[in-house]
Amino acid sequence: MFNRLRAVHVAVKSVDEAVKEFSEKFDLNPSRSGEMPELGIRNALLPLGDAFIEFIEPLNPEKGPLAQFLKNRGEGVYMMAWEVDNLEETIQTLQKKGIRLINAEAEARVKGANVFIHPKSARGMMIELLEKPK
Repeated sequence: MFNRLRAVHVAVKSVDEAVKEFSEKFDLNPSRSGEMPELGIRNALLPLGDAFIEFIEPLNPEKGPLAQFLKNRGEGVYMMAWEVDNLEETIQTLQKKGIRLINAEAEARVKGANVFIHPKSARGMMIELLEKPK
């Protein structure tokens, strides 16, 4: 069902500071960075093998789920992305197991919404499900 870890998304107060630290300490440098106003974030992607670390910073530090996460928990892992062979089959399997999902309805997916395992079903971790490219 799950193929690989595609990404670890890390909530930070400053993308610039996080990138500088990881560059100096671990020789990891961003392949891409910028603002994503539609998501309310600023980000930087640091390749690590065939996956990546994504630092994400809220554009508005007082508003939105990412800002709330930072306020309540501080910096750290916000979400992971897991690759699956077949998203539809994975959704059905997880629902049969009673796992709570976000945006699992076909209508949401048709509109382009991503599917997530709810943190309450994964020990506090939000997990995005991404279908393996064909």
